[in-house]
Amino acid sequence: MLIVLAVCLPSGQARAEEEALDLQTVLDQAKPGETIDLQPGTYEGPITINKPLTLRPEREGEVILRNGSLQPAISISADQTTVAGLHIIDEAVKEAPTVLVTGDRVVLEGLQIRTGADGIVVRDADEGVVTRTTIDWAAEGVRMADKGNGIDLFNAHRWRMLDNTIRDVHDGIYMESSDNASVSGNVIERSRYGVHCMYTKGTMIERNVGMLNVTGAMVMTARQVSVTGNTFAKQSENVNSQGILLYDAHETIVADNTVDGNRVGLYVEQSTGNRLENNRISYNFIGIQLLESHENTITANQFFGNVADAQARGSESNALSGNYWDSFRGIDADGDGKSDISYAINPFFQGMTQKRPAFQLFFQSPGMVFLEGLYQTERDRWSTDSAPLMAPPDGGLQIGAMDGGSETGVAGFVLLGCSSLLFYRMRRRGT
Repeated sequence: MLIVLAVCLPSGQARAEEEALDLQTVLDQAKPGETIDLQPGTYEGPITINKPLTLRPEREGEVILRNGSLQPAISISADQTTVAGLHIIDEAVKEAPTVLVTGDRVVLEGLQIRTGADGIVVRDADEGVVTRTTIDWAAEGVRMADKGNGIDLFNAHRWRMLDNTIRDVHDGIYMESSDNASVSGNVIERSRYGVHCMYTKGTMIERNVGMLNVTGAMVMTARQVSVTGNTFAKQSENVNSQGILLYDAHETIVADNTVDGNRVGLYVEQSTGNRLENNRISYNFIGIQLLESHENTITANQFFGNVADAQARGSESNALSGNYWDSFRGIDADGDGKSDISYAINPFFQGMTQKRPAFQLFFQSPGMVFLEGLYQTERDRWSTDSAPLMAPPDGGLQIGAMDGGSETGVAGFVLLGCSSLLFYRMRRRGT
């Protein structure tokens, strides 16, 4: 059955008719399975949907749901509910989310959400979909640490987040204890972590774009995650910025990603049994960092234009082979395209900064590079690419070359200047 709800009434109609056309009243009176079409206009929240319904506008983009309360603008407790095409304005900074879902198989499609809280929160509900939805932070003067997440899942399995745009929130898409989720085709900008999964298994993160976040994708205490075909660029404004971060991650695949212009391209710590392959890691300050990570396979990746291609510490038992490192000059005597000389990742800088964090200021400074070249202790324990490529597989290295190259070049001059000034001051202080 289809119900059409108008927002405005001619003057002079009875108050009983006005109450009959109140949105919550119509929802309460509707029968399970009905579709409610809203005519253009502004409706007041909050509303609660506690039976299977479809709520949508007659014409997408012309219905506004405005919520001035401290409750969720929309609460959905019913299974098999669809809410589509609404523009939701819920700008109060509060604990309750804009949309709260506790029912299974809920579909949220084509929503435009302006929020001062979490945009969409799912709790103990499975097999839902969020698609073609835009979530923007609305409240001014709020620190990133105090903002809500764009989409927040807890104990919510087999959800699909497809083709959404999320901006200026805390974490774009956050999943905790939520297995087999699919995160695909989303654009996430100017947030803390673009995609963040913790205590999950079987998460798929594919074809997303993350820009200007602190970290593009963070996989923590998770297993069997797939991070493929994404682009994570310009995560570089924070000292802890990374394109893709694996921490305590296991049996995970990171493949076919473009990681460009970040502070660290790939960051891997305390992680085992993962595969990192066929990624393009370009114009980052550090291409890849391996910290206390073992039994990972790292192959067929391209590292180019990075200030430093790689750093490693306590990660000698990984299988590195067949990667291209543009800072490495090998020898190919038999012409098979692979160097006969291995590429070893010097652990000197990582070891020094672990003991003396302030020495990070001298990253790639002439003095540090010189000392690193002298350090040859326990070479057999260094992380080593046994057969680095002499040339990139596709013969092209120009992704982000203009922008990324200029940024890393400027960064290099700044770091050189800072280290020189610090050395000068230390010398003056000693005289």
